[in-house]
Amino acid sequence: MRVLTLATICMLISACGGESKKQASNEWVEGEYLPSRNFANICRTPRQNKDYQDLAGTSVDENNWIRSWSNETYLWYNELPDIDPATPSLADPIKYFDKMKTSATTSNGLPKDRFHYTNNTEEYNQYTETGVSAGYGFNYLLIQSSPPRKAVIIYSEPNSPAANNNIRRGAEIISIDGEPFANGDSDTLNAGLIPEALGEYHTFEIRDLNALSTRTVVLQSSEIVTVPVHTQNVIDHANKQIGYLALNTFFIASAEKQLIDAINDFKSKQIDELVLDLRYNTGGYVSISADLGAMIAGNNALGSVFTEIKLNDKLSSENIIFRFSPSSSSNLTVPIGTLLPTLDLQRVYILSSINTASASEYLINGLRGVDIEVILIGTRTTGKPYGWQASDNCGITYSTIQFKGENAKGFSDFGYGFMPSATDNGRDGVQGCVVTDDLSHLLGDKNERMLATALHYIENNECPVSAHNSNSKPAHPLSRMSGKVISRYPGTGLLLQ
Repeated sequence: MRVLTLATICMLISACGGESKKQASNEWVEGEYLPSRNFANICRTPRQNKDYQDLAGTSVDENNWIRSWSNETYLWYNELPDIDPATPSLADPIKYFDKMKTSATTSNGLPKDRFHYTNNTEEYNQYTETGVSAGYGFNYLLIQSSPPRKAVIIYSEPNSPAANNNIRRGAEIISIDGEPFANGDSDTLNAGLIPEALGEYHTFEIRDLNALSTRTVVLQSSEIVTVPVHTQNVIDHANKQIGYLALNTFFIASAEKQLIDAINDFKSKQIDELVLDLRYNTGGYVSISADLGAMIAGNNALGSVFTEIKLNDKLSSENIIFRFSPSSSSNLTVPIGTLLPTLDLQRVYILSSINTASASEYLINGLRGVDIEVILIGTRTTGKPYGWQASDNCGITYSTIQFKGENAKGFSDFGYGFMPSATDNGRDGVQGCVVTDDLSHLLGDKNERMLATALHYIENNECPVSAHNSNSKPAHPLSRMSGKVISRYPGTGLLLQ
């Protein structure tokens, strides 16, 4: 059983139902909804195996399930359009699902629902349970998605084709299969970036960090295992032992044990401060985020609310509270009830970017809710106080907003993200320093701008003042970068325009 996550909550919602199926009428009556369980697993292409025993049906059956399930679980169900499931132009259930979201916008003009997508169920389950997906093992920052495009590697997974070909942070993608990345054919580029199967060969031309010329590498798509804890070390600075931890996802079950091991190591080395690098962490399991919060705060927050999961008003009796617990609540890679190591810190430094989202933002919000001081170093976070339980029907895994998370002070209004600010306003402004990403240094390098800023703040209790004069050494062109981290999961789709 998968534990509640910010990318994956419906097993806990009785309205989603798993009772015996019965064929329901496909006749659409506006405003009237049959239970979604009546249409569950009635499919155009039924699966018959040890995991699934679907019934034969049509796209209208699948659309009816989407319509009823959305009405039952969507956080803003009263803002949904009611569209006839038999609409010919929406015979593809994915197209029908794309319409099943609010069209409202926020006060700053952003779509109210920016998090609505589908995945292939088999691939999705494999990735969330094992961290395995088809690819090369490099992760990159898409700085410009339309011509002239630009993408730079941010890190590679250990023992991957990318790592084995020495593709490291700061390398720029110049071409793929002969097509210039800046202005070449997007279909060719996307096919190379997102291999659909294992064993595909694609040719990449890259320019390594500080290299004057390019080099060509042929990469074969392989089973890539995502390693959540990417970098961990202890830095001796200003007479303090400072733990640095780059956590790139809460989305993989193995993050649970890796974090416990990392905190145990920090505890044994008696660190004085913690710098938690979440700049590339787009979220995942709420339970792992809560466990990490408990390990950071320890006795300073024991038993307090980490976050309350608040469903729509039809399901409010099923809201769930995650607390700062002394033991693991995930049951993913360690037994539930396993005692958690604690650092008992009253302050944590968090490195952030526009890619810091979901369970990462819940960690920021949860710690601040119990007055653990968060110093935010980086840029504004994504702004995703929402989550869902991804639900399968007929081989498609659907993710639609079903809840929001409130901290112990009842705050959840960070839809535009958390922003490093001169002072902490108790809401979306978090005390800290605005710093862009630095791809000219490896993660964990004391000279990397975000980490260097955190170290300066630890020593001086203030942000550094940048001195710019004619005698200053010019900044490296990759030392101040911003862009979107591209990963196959949790989202999908073409990446380039």
